[in-house]
Amino acid sequence: MRFRLPRPLHGWREFAYEIIIVVVGVLLALGGAQLLDTMHSRSEAASFRDAVDYELGRDLGIYQSMMPWRACVRRRTRELERFLVEARGGRHYSLARPIGRPFMQTFYFSAWDNKGSAVTDQLPFKLRISYGELYDEFRENEKVLLNERDAWRSLAQFEEPLPLDVTSQLRLRELLSRVEQYNEVTPGNYEYIVTLARPLGIHPIRDTIVAHVPSDMSFCQPLFVR
Repeated sequence: MRFRLPRPLHGWREFAYEIIIVVVGVLLALGGAQLLDTMHSRSEAASFRDAVDYELGRDLGIYQSMMPWRACVRRRTRELERFLVEARGGRHYSLARPIGRPFMQTFYFSAWDNKGSAVTDQLPFKLRISYGELYDEFRENEKVLLNERDAWRSLAQFEEPLPLDVTSQLRLRELLSRVEQYNEVTPGNYEYIVTLARPLGIHPIRDTIVAHVPSDMSFCQPLFVR
């Protein structure tokens, strides 16, 4: 018995043509979907970069706003060095105002910390490394600034109008050494961050609504009555 394949209604040529049309349509549909996915991914990556650039600009603006206080730190530590010398000589001067501390703000990290790998994978490798390095520097510098703040808070114990015994003098010497070291390294740390931010086009964005308490301003005023 012989079997025969059914012939297409309009012939094999027309059938092959219809198959080609279907295949091309499927490929175009798949290619279009891939194109839309690619465009969406690139849009997400661009939005992520905008958010990160803004966040880093805010952080750089915060750091920049703290730098003018370095001169006040140097002046205050010199006054406290004099205070310590007088205490060692058996003299105790009353302070005109609280010792205080330099103005400090913490940095922003939420845009970078909440990133997803699907978005960051769209960024060039070197760009991801540059962003990560800059954020790492901000984190390490924030630790330094927080330690500095804690040291200045500890110095408040010497505001009491009482003579300093040997133990208190040693404690004051320790705290002064710490704040002087922090103040010495902070300008260099800031300049290094500025150097890392420059190739990325990151510029400082100043905080226009930050509120200063009265003790912030008194920190730059003389500690002793002349």
